[in-house]
Amino acid sequence: MKFNDLLLGIIVLVGGIAIYVSAIPFTDIPGQSYGAGTMPRAVSFVTMGLGLFLIGSSVVKGARIPRLEWADWVGPKAGMALLVAIGLVIFYIVLSPVIGFVPSAFVVMAALMITLRTNPLLAVAVSVAACVVIQQSFGRLLLVPLPRSDMLGFLW
Repeated sequence: MKFNDLLLGIIVLVGGIAIYVSAIPFTDIPGQSYGAGTMPRAVSFVTMGLGLFLIGSSVVKGARIPRLEWADWVGPKAGMALLVAIGLVIFYIVLSPVIGFVPSAFVVMAALMITLRTNPLLAVAVSVAACVVIQQSFGRLLLVPLPRSDMLGFLW
């Protein structure tokens, strides 16, 4: 689907307003003039500015009606790829606690790349590299608890 800039600008502006409203209850740090709401409010101002810019530029170009159009590449193959992607997300949610992050993430990435017509050898190589980098980055460096595998316990 393709959004015209007017519709996209409205969505971005509403998102910026929502970020600002959600940051209102965040309190300041005692003794400081800023707190937990400082960064979300700053992001909301930038987001609202971007939304206003998109709306303004589309109005200058002559757009008067927010529209949603199908992109040129949308077809039955894209619908199948979408269904595969949704199925792979469900696969990851259900099986990653059982088989662990590394095998489930590998299956998800490799299957999605093969569905999108990547060379199978390249898909496997990129999936292995990405799994190792993600696991090391999040699991070891950032200490994010990723699902562990009993099958690959000696590795991760």
